[in-house]
Amino acid sequence: MKQRIISGVVIAIITVIAAYFGGFFLKSVLTFVAVYGSYEFMHARKKEMNYVLLALMIISVLGLMYFHDYATFIILVEITILMTISVFDENEKFDQVCPIFLMSVMLGYSLYFMIYLQAENKFMFAYVLIISYLTDVFAYFVGIRFGKHKLNERVSPKKTIEGSLGGLFFGFLTSFLWAKAFNYFGQPFYLILIASLLLPIVSEIGDLVFSLIKRHYGVKDFSNLIPGHGGILDRLDSHIFCIMLFGALLSLFK
Repeated sequence: MKQRIISGVVIAIITVIAAYFGGFFLKSVLTFVAVYGSYEFMHARKKEMNYVLLALMIISVLGLMYFHDYATFIILVEITILMTISVFDENEKFDQVCPIFLMSVMLGYSLYFMIYLQAENKFMFAYVLIISYLTDVFAYFVGIRFGKHKLNERVSPKKTIEGSLGGLFFGFLTSFLWAKAFNYFGQPFYLILIASLLLPIVSEIGDLVFSLIKRHYGVKDFSNLIPGHGGILDRLDSHIFCIMLFGALLSLFK
């Protein structure tokens, strides 16, 4: 527990500095996340490391992060290469390369939107992180205190319906109050209201999705990089989905 708390404090400090100052520091942190997160995912497959696929995933993620105007081109090139590999390499079948594409897009788009949101408004960026973090925290504590009915034993045996509902309620309440304190970041009231309602739901779905991925590959954590917390992807699971949805909402209502 002590190790987990220390690691959590370090992560929190790095996150606050990156969110507040942005710029080179944020991009350096997210570049590391892109590279190491890609490695974690490839390593989780429990196969001999395919460095061609690893390089392709890293390039795709970084491309979506830093060259978003060429996103369609980057995605089409990655699909073409992945499908070609699945045709000619019998060790990399179709159902084995498709998850690489899916994770590349999720990771690349979420990291791009992190840079975009921080540049737009650092407190709005913090708002999205707060939603996913507090939804998870309150779901855990409410579940410990009141949880009786399992949410989805197949994917995550410890999560309960009561905990999930507690996380949704407090995730909405705290994030909405944060947004109100900063005048909704200059965004329309209805946009923030919709986001505050939807993002806690998406946060919990993201957590379950990454639990499903780990169960699929038969791993407990994506790595042991962060003592007591697992790997980069273990810490980003719900953030990825929240960031993507909020970025999509901003694009839709802009």
